[in-house]
This record gives sequence, structure tokens and C-alpha cells, in this order.
Amino acid sequence: MSDLAPSWQNLPLLKRLVPSFRRRAARLLWRDGFGVVRRDGALFLLDLRNWADQSILMRGAFERAQLAYLLAQIAERQCRTFLDVGANLGTYAIFVALRTPCRRIVAFEPDRRAYSQLRANLMLNGLLDRVETRELAVSDRTGEVAFAPGPDTHTVLSKIAESEGSGAVVPAVRLDDALSVVGERIALKIDIEGHERAALAGMAALLRGNRCFLQVECFARNAPDFIAAIGGLGYRLLHRIDDDHYFAND
Repeated sequence: MSDLAPSWQNLPLLKRLVPSFRRRAARLLWRDGFGVVRRDGALFLLDLRNWADQSILMRGAFERAQLAYLLAQIAERQCRTFLDVGANLGTYAIFVALRTPCRRIVAFEPDRRAYSQLRANLMLNGLLDRVETRELAVSDRTGEVAFAPGPDTHTVLSKIAESEGSGAVVPAVRLDDALSVVGERIALKIDIEGHERAALAGMAALLRGNRCFLQVECFARNAPDFIAAIGGLGYRLLHRIDDDHYFAND
């Protein structure tokens, strides 16, 4: 974890002053609201309107504890494939590419705004050839799903709509249709705002046929059902950080 945590974050005064200074400087210098910063050894194109971007601007890697734990588990378990489901602007995909030996990295993101930013951030870090990107939602069916985009200030809230006929429509895929692999060591990060149970139904063959480690954001109201469902596929809950739950089938 330490290599993701700048030393100033351990000093109470600087922990308050540094983020405030960074935000004020960006507002003065980024006349159009966009800018590029280096955080934790990676470059990011950021949008000052967006909450997640502001977090990276002020404090560095988003979801720092979760990311550090995932990177450590990928190394320990010798995972060779990483699937970033709900990649947003690409934080996880970028750090997995820069800090692990994963041979294949695939990032799924259906929101056009976040997908464009994901591609830009991969380009800035020289990773366009290393990370495959799919402008797709991951669900229990391949085809199209209703989509509810989050506001420009919180694109992390974009999600599959609860009912058909509401919001936009985006292409979707079952992971079992997207990847046909057996006997691999795979790490997955799934952050899709409550749609994880449906996504799980579309990846049963992938999870049964491979040794997998998963980080799944699962809110309290959905967690018991998800834990029971993934348990039926032979996975046990290993750890939890806030709403992120960690599972493996070993």
C-alpha cells in the first residue's frame, strides 16, 4: 500500500493543505476545465466538473486502499488476465498495466464520456496497445440494455437502467460471450452500480472454468444475494473494504 500513498498524506496539516492548493491552482490554470496531472506515477486527463477527477487531482489514486489490495492479490495469485468491468476513466486498468505482469487487460465501459477519457488516459501512459477497451456494458445478455447516464459531475453513477424504455440504450455483452478461456488465472474488478448480480449470471462459465479473484462493489442492500449467488459458483468471501467485496475460488 505504501507505494500508493504519498508521505504528505501522513501529516495532518499537509493532508488538508495540499488538496486545497491543488484544487485552487487547477481552477486558475485550467481555463477550459480540463488538465493533465501526474499522480502516483501515472498521467491522467481530468475534468474539474467531475467528482472522481477532483479526487484524483487532490489526493492521487482513486480508492487507494482497494487498489493497493487488488494489486497485491494479483501479484500473489499470479493472475495473467485482468478484466476491468466498469472502468470509468481507467484508474484500475492503468495501474494494473503499470504495476503487474498481467499479459491481457480488458476494460469495459459503456458511458461514452468516461470511455473517451479512458482512451485518452491510456494514450497518455503509452498503454493503448497494452489495454484492450470495449465500449460495452457487462450484463446477463448480449445485445442492448437501457442505460441511465450519471450527471457530468458524477459519471461514476452511470448505470444500467432498472426498467426497459428509460434513458439511453447501450450495447451489452455477457462475459461468457466476450471471453472463451479455461484454466487461466484471472482477476476481475466489477463496479457497475447495482447491476453486478445480472453481470454474474452472464459469466458463470468464465468463473467455473478458471481460477479467479474478484473485487466487486456491492451495496449493503444487494450484498447478501450476491454473496449467496457467487457462493453457488464455488467462491468464498475473503475480505471487504467499504462496499468492495473480494472473492476467490481457491
